[in-house]
Amino acid sequence: MKVSRIILMAAAILVFGSLTATAGTQAVMEVEVIKGDNVEKQFQVLTFDETRFRIDFLGPDMKRTGESPYIMTVDNGESWVMGSKPKKQFYCSSMQTEEFFKNIGSQVTGAIDFFKVKADSPVVKQVLKEPGPEIQGFKTTHVRVETNARAHARFLFVKFEYTVKIVDDMWYTTDVEIHPIRKKWINALLHSDNQIIDQLFADYTRTFDGPVLKSETVVDITNVRKQKTDTQKERTLLTSVKELAPEELDKIFQMPKCKSMDDDDVKDNAQELFSFGRIAL
Repeated sequence: MKVSRIILMAAAILVFGSLTATAGTQAVMEVEVIKGDNVEKQFQVLTFDETRFRIDFLGPDMKRTGESPYIMTVDNGESWVMGSKPKKQFYCSSMQTEEFFKNIGSQVTGAIDFFKVKADSPVVKQVLKEPGPEIQGFKTTHVRVETNARAHARFLFVKFEYTVKIVDDMWYTTDVEIHPIRKKWINALLHSDNQIIDQLFADYTRTFDGPVLKSETVVDITNVRKQKTDTQKERTLLTSVKELAPEELDKIFQMPKCKSMDDDDVKDNAQELFSFGRIAL
């Protein structure tokens, strides 16, 4: 169900923080997604200074090539370049921040309308808050957030009913200030034109005062009619932080030479990022 993917996005977005006040920074987040016996590992490399931000999505070998998928802004988060390799060729597209999230909201709304889904607004509740350990030299606070949602639909003569329970354990820091670009992302998330998404992020982000350095998420999706529960786990951890020289940053933030995506390509790649909870985006 898409509601679980939306909530996983929220956790990813919260890593947007300024880990240093003056220089450019590169931080590496290790991500594990666990479904049964299958473990998928990837890395997200976040590079940023005061006005530029880039995330590269790398595989287990952490190798970055000219065709590795990424998202990037060079104008203080006003617009984003999204690069990927659909159809065996590298494409990219520049998208306005709020436009992107309104697109996501319309996709969810379209799916809900098509299946005539009636969904209750997710209920987000903080159930634990305590001091956490240091991570990469930053003091942390540990919070646990529980999210519950229900949805039901009728397709032909079959009724579908689901419950979703998500337990997030997160360790965030207040040692650093929130990055201005992160604030623009959060604002865009609250204006997706989908009331459920907007309220979900408003409730969810209210529980944090700084960037998340570690998270452990368990998602249980239960088919009520079949009495069957599917469980997915996701873990993220900040594994390294380093400063970069201005010349290194300028190379990383060069605008790409690539073919422009058409509307279908943009939609496909937005859905891929969405489905992996990548919207770190």
